[in-house]
Amino acid sequence: MAAYFILTQTVTDQRAYTEDYVPGVLPFLQKHGGELLAFTFEAERLEGNPAEGVVVLRFPSEQAVRDFVSDPGYAPFKQLRFRITTDANAILVPEWAPPDSRS
Repeated sequence: MAAYFILTQTVTDQRAYTEDYVPGVLPFLQKHGGELLAFTFEAERLEGNPAEGVVVLRFPSEQAVRDFVSDPGYAPFKQLRFRITTDANAILVPEWAPPDSRS
């Protein structure tokens, strides 16, 4: 069953994010079956005080999300992301299916 990696963050260097981080991370998304569903630097805040940027990725499984996040080749790009963002929060969310559809 699919799983989602949801990242909220405030990007402090949009040039480095778009020119260095994004091209570097794309091969790892592909390697682990990830698909970019949504991305923005400035999400509309509806409740609370979340970070400004949001990324939503879909993967084929929860394990694929974990494999992506822990891929040694991705580590330098993850460190870059840590340097050029603040207020980052990342969560793994399993795809929801109605109880009667799981049989």
